[in-house]
Amino acid sequence: MSGRGLALVSGALLLLGGACEAPPPPIEAHQAELNPDERRARLTQIRDAAAAAGMTQGWMLGGIANAETGLAHCWSEATWACQGPNSADCAGGPVIAGAGDGPCSIREGGLGLFQFDGGNFDETLARDGEAILTINGNVSRAVWFVTDMVRRSVYVDGVDTDEQAIEWMNGVRIDNGRWDAWIRTVTHYYNGCRPTAGCFSQRYNHYLSNTVSVYNEMGETFWAEAGGEWLAEFVGQSFPLASAPFELAPGASQSGTIEMRNAGRETWRPGEVFLSTTQPRGGASPLAGPDWPSPARAATVEAPVARGEVGTFRFTVVAPTEAGDYPQFFNLEREGVEFFAVPGDGFLQVRVTVNSEDCPAGVGAAWICDGSARRRCLRESVETEACDFGCLNDGRGAVCASPPNDRDGDGFLPGEDCNDSDATIFPGAEDRCDGIDSNCDGVDGEVGGEVCAGDAGLGGADRLGSGGCAAGGRASLLWLLALLLFVRVRRA
Repeated sequence: MSGRGLALVSGALLLLGGACEAPPPPIEAHQAELNPDERRARLTQIRDAAAAAGMTQGWMLGGIANAETGLAHCWSEATWACQGPNSADCAGGPVIAGAGDGPCSIREGGLGLFQFDGGNFDETLARDGEAILTINGNVSRAVWFVTDMVRRSVYVDGVDTDEQAIEWMNGVRIDNGRWDAWIRTVTHYYNGCRPTAGCFSQRYNHYLSNTVSVYNEMGETFWAEAGGEWLAEFVGQSFPLASAPFELAPGASQSGTIEMRNAGRETWRPGEVFLSTTQPRGGASPLAGPDWPSPARAATVEAPVARGEVGTFRFTVVAPTEAGDYPQFFNLEREGVEFFAVPGDGFLQVRVTVNSEDCPAGVGAAWICDGSARRRCLRESVETEACDFGCLNDGRGAVCASPPNDRDGDGFLPGEDCNDSDATIFPGAEDRCDGIDSNCDGVDGEVGGEVCAGDAGLGGADRLGSGGCAAGGRASLLWLLALLLFVRVRRA
């Protein structure tokens, strides 16, 4: 997957009528080192994680994963790729990392099963969260991503919300009226290859064939059995989210809840399903309160929870006596059998910051902005963090601003894209006389190399064509030849 636009090279080649954009290299086909049983297990995880988010057609996600990595998540399953960060789901070894962005040493390329790519590895994890290093976390992020891209897609009509996007995807079938729109959306918004680019036909067919392949590989019955016996999805929590300040004085306590929906087929029962600690699994928590069944189990479900119902886990956290930051991760555990919540061990979290009694005036345990950086008092010393894109207060406290986002999915970021809410407007797009500056050159359309009447743009009424592929390239060549001929005649 790629979200980066391809730079257009201007100069003599454009003037002489050459191509505007060299076609990207074709997607390379690699065979992941998974046997049939391992592929079935991986596709089962994809199917069930999709079902937990309300997406009943899990084969659509399976097709993307098959196209991206051949269903591999760990480097040990695809040793032709680069090595990414380590993951517990890979026996502590590295996840697969894309090899198309340059040498492995620069630590760039997509991560894991669905190849999430936000820049280098650190930037990707900052954007998508460390949960993508787990299989369930990677799948859950993919569900979020495809939901968002369908909502933004120019090929899909009548979808404005995530709920409508899920409903639309649930109506996709191979070769029905939504099928072409789905493959176009994946090729454009997931891979970043627009229909006007030379790569589009090859990549469209790549995603199409891989999606049909995984559907046929497992069969209709398999995909209809969405939802495993033990599956859960996050609903909400009364404790502050990990991104927001949650400060307690040493020894202070606070009670709260975490709510989870039963997305599996088995009923959860008190004393059988627990909210247990992870990272590591079963580790004693420094936040354990007096109502915890054990230092590694915060709570059991309050009452039986059937499929589709929401279960509540109620417990108390107690702040340690030493100042500092105390993140505690959880997952649902079936007594002595398995952990089973989606998206996995690194998602559910209660993060307590214990105040220091000796913080400098005006600087507490919560982050505050200090110019383009942010700072806080931690363990009786001031911690400062530089923010590459500035610091802002967004209701969660001081946070580092996110990098610019290509909201319309056309491959160009704000600053170079003059309208980042319309995927048909970007530098190099075809620009007609329609009252819209589609190629971001400050001029409303060009026909035959000349500026549309009534729109002088940046160059005034004397401005001739831009030399781009859509209109100006051939006209510029003819104009140059005419000028050379005119000079030659005058000299004669």
